[in-house]
Amino acid sequence: MTKDVVHTVEGLVDSIIEARARTEALRRLPEEIVEGLVDGQLFRLAVPQANGGPEVDPLTCLDVYERLAAAEPSVAWAVWNSSLPCLFSRFLDEGTRQEIFGEHDGKYASSTRPTGTAARQNGSFRVSGRWSLVSGCMHADWLGLMCLVEEDGEVEMIEPGAPHMRMAFVPTGSVEILDTWNVGGLRGTGSHDVVAEGVDVPASRTFSPMEPSTLDAPIGRVPIAATMAAGHASICVGMTASALDAVTELGRSKVSPDPAPSLPDRASNQFVVGSGRARLSAHRLELRRALSAVWEAAEKSEGPQPEAVADLWAAAVVCARECRRLVEELYEVAGTPALYVDSPLERHHRDIHAAMQHIIVQRFWLEDVGRIRFGMDPGNPLFFL
Repeated sequence: MTKDVVHTVEGLVDSIIEARARTEALRRLPEEIVEGLVDGQLFRLAVPQANGGPEVDPLTCLDVYERLAAAEPSVAWAVWNSSLPCLFSRFLDEGTRQEIFGEHDGKYASSTRPTGTAARQNGSFRVSGRWSLVSGCMHADWLGLMCLVEEDGEVEMIEPGAPHMRMAFVPTGSVEILDTWNVGGLRGTGSHDVVAEGVDVPASRTFSPMEPSTLDAPIGRVPIAATMAAGHASICVGMTASALDAVTELGRSKVSPDPAPSLPDRASNQFVVGSGRARLSAHRLELRRALSAVWEAAEKSEGPQPEAVADLWAAAVVCARECRRLVEELYEVAGTPALYVDSPLERHHRDIHAAMQHIIVQRFWLEDVGRIRFGMDPGNPLFFL
């Protein structure tokens, strides 16, 4: 399946590039692009083989995200975002996992923001609330929505200062999608708000991320949050590689009307382009080395060592942040041609800045990496999730 999925991506790239303008105009993925992704099971990369999924290893997933991001970051984002609920399926019982993730054409989206409530009622939950930034909700079949559990109108507490949170899987048809995604970067992801009003959800379709995995397979043991951070970084790598190619091509083809030295003749530009690929390759290799370490532990039925998870977080967050820095430099090197919407640099500049607003690559993860290095516990309880 590994070779098949990479081959599938290559077969979709041309159509994804051709659909860029419509992707932007629609503020979601065009239907024919969604169909191609569904046919290749790209929305189900992390679904276990036991449930009919491809169960693609995380390193191959990096190849998928990177290649898609070079073509159109919004497509890569939708595929990457769909992997999170698939990885979360490890917390469901086998029957429910099959019910939600067993269909070949399944498509998924989620929100980990606990901006809704799940009120207990006779073995089920009544889910209500509003969730923002639900990327892919326009084409998803199932939504995973994080909620605060309530009983008798009061939020349950696991311990002082720690509310009981559960994610509930609901069919997309049971919620309302509000048209709120009016943005520049990652415009094609359709990351609208969704609203649920008293949706009845069986308890079996809910879980706490603090519960043990019910999936005895490598994909059920790999750390979820750090693996998702690595996927995010690979999207940034894909955008940056494309930006490098665009600047190189621009320097070779652009004729400058100014008397000043042209783009490729300036030493500062030569330095950025000359060092850029090496900088990008170094971060890309470290990202893959760190992910390989935790995946090998998962394959051996072992839990990854804390230091290995810390290495992966560091590699992912630093890689993504350095990619943003390099894209900024390349945007400056390109000059005024980078202003136009038909330039890959214009798209990658705004897309990578939008991507870097995601919580998965914020500075506090690196602070927790430092805490691990000092022999302390991480401050974020999701660090080892």
